[in-house]
Amino acid sequence: KSEDIPAPSKNIDLEMKQLQCKLKNSNNEITKQSTTIKSLKNEVQEKEERIRELQAKISRLERNLNMKRHLIEDLRSRLKANQENEKTSNETLESLERKVRALAEDCSNKKTSIDSLKQRLNVATKEKSQYEQMYHKAKEELEKKDLKLTNLESKMIETECAMTELETTASQQLHGLAKQSGQALETVQKKLLLTSDKVEEFITFVK
Repeated sequence: KSEDIPAPSKNIDLEMKQLQCKLKNSNNEITKQSTTIKSLKNEVQEKEERIRELQAKISRLERNLNMKRHLIEDLRSRLKANQENEKTSNETLESLERKVRALAEDCSNKKTSIDSLKQRLNVATKEKSQYEQMYHKAKEELEKKDLKLTNLESKMIETECAMTELETTASQQLHGLAKQSGQALETVQKKLLLTSDKVEEFITFVK
């Protein structure tokens, strides 16, 4: 029996060494696994932190998106209101342009009438000047005839009658012409005042 003991002891030592090697390898593997696990945990934490940041960013983006949607809806409603206001303004502008064209045409017609009245007034003024010249000429001739009457006493009665008739006729003609000219001037002045009022109303309306 004492001779058989050393053989198993060698096997046990060998097995012990193998088991120690395996244990060492296992410990090394466990250490590696632990390191890997720690690394993975850190990576998981980083991922979770990144996920939280992304979720916060998504929340901010959703809020911004909602705000932009509300803003777009508000802008659309404003655009619609502005388009309606623009349509109303265009209709009003077209109506005003039609009124302005009508008033401009009326003003042009009245201007033509005023020019015609001015021409008639100029003609009347010229005629009045001519009659005044005729009157002065007749008056000068009358004075000359008065001088002749003083020298021709024999023909005084006949000449005085003729001169009286001539003076009466000239006075009546001049009085009639002066009256007609005065009436024409009053009519023209009234029309000019009325036209001036219309032009002032048109200028006020255009302003």
